[in-house]
Amino acid sequence: MSQILWTSSSVTLRDTVISGYIVNIEPLKIGAGREPPLEAPVDVAVLRMNYKNTTIPYIPGSSLKGVFRSYATIFAKAKGSRVCSGLSKETCGEIIKLRDEFGKELLLNDLIDLYIKENMSRKAMEIFFNKACLMCKIFGSTKYMSKIYFSDAYPIDEAGNVLDFKFNVRTGIAIDRVTGAVYGGALYTTEYIEPGAKFRFSITCRNLPNYALGLLALVIERINDGYIKIGGFKSRGFGAVKIEELKFKNREAESSLKMRSLEPSIDLEVDLSNVARLENGWIVAEKNDAWEIIKKLRGVWDIVAKSD
Repeated sequence: MSQILWTSSSVTLRDTVISGYIVNIEPLKIGAGREPPLEAPVDVAVLRMNYKNTTIPYIPGSSLKGVFRSYATIFAKAKGSRVCSGLSKETCGEIIKLRDEFGKELLLNDLIDLYIKENMSRKAMEIFFNKACLMCKIFGSTKYMSKIYFSDAYPIDEAGNVLDFKFNVRTGIAIDRVTGAVYGGALYTTEYIEPGAKFRFSITCRNLPNYALGLLALVIERINDGYIKIGGFKSRGFGAVKIEELKFKNREAESSLKMRSLEPSIDLEVDLSNVARLENGWIVAEKNDAWEIIKKLRGVWDIVAKSD
């Protein structure tokens, strides 16, 4: 099998879905920006939307993606992997310089564009695969579609019923960052979601090899352990969450209880026969069994990252 196939958007080798509920064990602050909604009598409001005539808070998928990419980058760097920041003008395609067959120096993005215009899409994918970092391959870049999609997370169960949640307000005092003193009369009010709210989420991955799924699994474990927080005011005791009712699903061309290697020179096969079942071609596991799969995949990342 060609090593570049898993980065291709024209071939489906694997679909992986990880879902469950994010449950905040500390106050949760997902901001609505500088201007709070009209119905929120506070200075800093929780992001909200209307659902079935009810105003509910939610966690944007883009916020979850930012958390995952940020910490995946940190963990990959800690293992010595070369990864870009993912920020504008700092992705691999915008900072890596290569030479074409005529010796002209081009940015990776420009060289990829050149090959695509010359109907050399396979060559373009080879260049991207060999030169782009793992973060760009997983989360996408300016010229490459992400292999992972994060849904918005809502306090809604699988039947569409709104789950219990409660807004509350905390008053804070503004501090002068230069002097460290309190600004005179500078009080502000912050809205938050009280602990115990449940937000249903899903993460959908396409063609990710086991070691890349293992890196995501590491982030999931750290979130569930409380080491990675979500939202704002983290230094003020906000943002710790746990994950409940975890579910894992995986489907690939060959229907079995093994997740095969998608990158033979690096990736490792994972046998799930003792923790999962087959349903309509999908590998399926819930709760403790799903966490066992997360552990197995993280183990693949640990092995591959050490040998990188």
